[in-house]
Amino acid sequence: LASAGLPYLDKVVFRVASQDTILKDLQVRSIDSVRFIDSNKLPLYQRLNNFMIVTPPASTTFEAMYFDFHNIILASHPEVRQAMAMAIDHQALIKALPSPIAFPLCTDHSTAYHPGFDPNAPCPVFDSAAANRLLEDSGWVKGPDGVRARGGQRLEFEYSTAVDHLPWRTHTEPIIQRNLQAIGIKLDIQNYPNDVFWGTVVPGGKASPPSGAVAGRYDIGEGADGFGYDPDDSTLLSCAQFTPKGRNYGFYCNPALDALYQQELATVDAGARQAVFRQLHEFYLTQFPFITLYSLLGSFAMVRKGTHNY
Repeated sequence: LASAGLPYLDKVVFRVASQDTILKDLQVRSIDSVRFIDSNKLPLYQRLNNFMIVTPPASTTFEAMYFDFHNIILASHPEVRQAMAMAIDHQALIKALPSPIAFPLCTDHSTAYHPGFDPNAPCPVFDSAAANRLLEDSGWVKGPDGVRARGGQRLEFEYSTAVDHLPWRTHTEPIIQRNLQAIGIKLDIQNYPNDVFWGTVVPGGKASPPSGAVAGRYDIGEGADGFGYDPDDSTLLSCAQFTPKGRNYGFYCNPALDALYQQELATVDAGARQAVFRQLHEFYLTQFPFITLYSLLGSFAMVRKGTHNY
């Protein structure tokens, strides 16, 4: 008995189960808890009345749009990248996902990182009208089909991601497509299996020509990323980290950004390092080498209701 100083439980049994059988095990109550449930089946797990979903207090994972800087338009026209950032309805994306998967975030550092997370980051405000004005003022004119062009360059891009293990992306891609269509940017969506997208399409870095999107090319890619226990994000855009050798999926290189990365890597004091991260965030949110869409929970657990101290 617990009152006698004995454990509350007589025994704990660990089972290694297949994702194909875990849901049935919970339904018949042959198990009391499970970690790392299949997030694709989250709506089914949420229907289990005798169990509750347990999520981590914070996640290090974020979902983002990465620009291929081999694309001449995306590389040489920051106003186009900025307009995209202003035109995306992040709240609509989050609402389209199964709850509680996603939370608002505009940088690459979630609330899990201290230093790193910046509650006062200058996040872009969702404003399609302002995004339209920015493109109009920059000389991008809408054609008869509603797509903007300038000097023979057309704002039409291939948009791709891997959907086999995160199928909810097929729900959010059309939202992004409509958001950008509203400002005269056309996205041609072409998705791939995970191994093809990250193993072949992205490392190839073959972008569409300025005349418009070409099927099978890589212009804008969506993916999830994170940095583990330390907030160092130099692998994301460092000049020495081009994929496939590193994680610079956009082939972006800026010596000023590399200098900030070296500064944060060499800084031990947490407060001083946070100051460098603020500079990095300001760079990301003015130059837009990528666009963070939301913070993404990477793992979920289920536990029988009434379980204490889980």
